Amino acid sequence: MTDTLRRAFLAVTPKPADRVDLDPDESHHVARVLRLKTGDALAVFDGKGGEWEATIEVPSRDRVTVVVGGVRAGHVEPELRVVVFQALTRPEKLEWVLQKGTEIGVSAFRLVGSERVEAPPPSPSRLSRYERIVMEACKQCGRRVLPALTLGSLAPPDGGVLAIILAHGAGVAPLGSVLAGPKAAEVWLAVGPEGGFSDDEIEAAVASGWRRASLGPRVLRTETAGAIAAAIVLHAWGDLGPPL
Repeated sequence: MTDTLRRAFLAVTPKPADRVDLDPDESHHVARVLRLKTGDALAVFDGKGGEWEATIEVPSRDRVTVVVGGVRAGHVEPELRVVVFQALTRPEKLEWVLQKGTEIGVSAFRLVGSERVEAPPPSPSRLSRYERIVMEACKQCGRRVLPALTLGSLAPPDGGVLAIILAHGAGVAPLGSVLAGPKAAEVWLAVGPEGGFSDDEIEAAVASGWRRASLGPRVLRTETAGAIAAAIVLHAWGDLGPPL
């Protein structure tokens, strides 16, 4: 990023000239980590697509008050919606998936169970931590919309959705060839746990409208596959550079 203005998350959507308090976590980060002071400039975003110039008015450990300025211009969100259906795995791996996927441009994450899961569904406190990781990744990379994070399953795809389940083995089409057709309105990417989805799970997904695709001859870790697949999809259809 070339924009060096520090950023903070607002839990509300402000209007220009509003005086708004950052929440305690953001206040601590701004005052104690970034060490910004009265009169310093920063940007604030609401996670719903809005971002504004702002100026610090009152900084303290537990409460930083900012005065909201003008709306910030520019387009940073991907036009193509990519949803990663990530099989449950160990927390440290999920945190990596959420952080890197957010930076790349994933629009939503759905955590799904499978026959070979490595971990139970996250507790409410763990889910809150995951949501915080997504927000911090948005703050770092310049995104203005927080990717949704939900628990779910490999649902049948809706009309206009290209649903791809990543698989490994002989006869599985490479992801590039699956993307060779017309651009979809939305892409779903299903990533299995360590060991992958079972054959029965893959067959059930395909029967409901998903398509198999491979990321090549090398076996990738579960925390790597989704980020790579999302980057390929976004690049192939123009978000990360000229289409392939």
